[in-house]
Amino acid sequence: MRSSGVIVVLVVIALSAACQAPPTPPAGADPPFRATSTIRELMQSMIAPSAQGLWDSVGRVSDAKGTRDLEPRTDEEWAAVRRHAVSLMESTNLLLIPGRHVAREGQQTLKADDAVPGSELPPAEIEKRINQTWAVWTAMTHNLHGTATSLLDAIDKKDVKRLESIGSDLDGVCEACHVTFWYPQPRGR
Repeated sequence: MRSSGVIVVLVVIALSAACQAPPTPPAGADPPFRATSTIRELMQSMIAPSAQGLWDSVGRVSDAKGTRDLEPRTDEEWAAVRRHAVSLMESTNLLLIPGRHVAREGQQTLKADDAVPGSELPPAEIEKRINQTWAVWTAMTHNLHGTATSLLDAIDKKDVKRLESIGSDLDGVCEACHVTFWYPQPRGR
């Protein structure tokens, strides 16, 4: 009985810590991580290519050659898809390094294909939203990590149907974050 009370206290402490702004290192301390790349660069270089590699690994294609199902078949193809899942999963940790900026000075937000034209917020506004709602940013990043972990499990089991299903879920996870931080929809829409 006593151990469950301790667990409850630890959970409350952890949850209240998660609601705070991103941690800042003590003055004069050398941080253990260096957030050199921006969120924009991580998205362009790691996250989007990894997600696209996962999405492109399964599905149905109809073209001049006919209709065919895409799926990893060889050990090499499964290994390539697995690299995408590992890269996506681990890149989520990079998103949570305190002090990482959304974009470099003077850069604008990339225009998203699925955003309402003109709805993309400037990088400074996105960064402000992330910092003001760090717990939401953290939860969404953890959700992306969990989805990538599930994809990795499906890949390790060579479960094509599950890979395709979770890949579809991945699209929703990405879009939920984009709508929250990058191009929030106008109210009443």
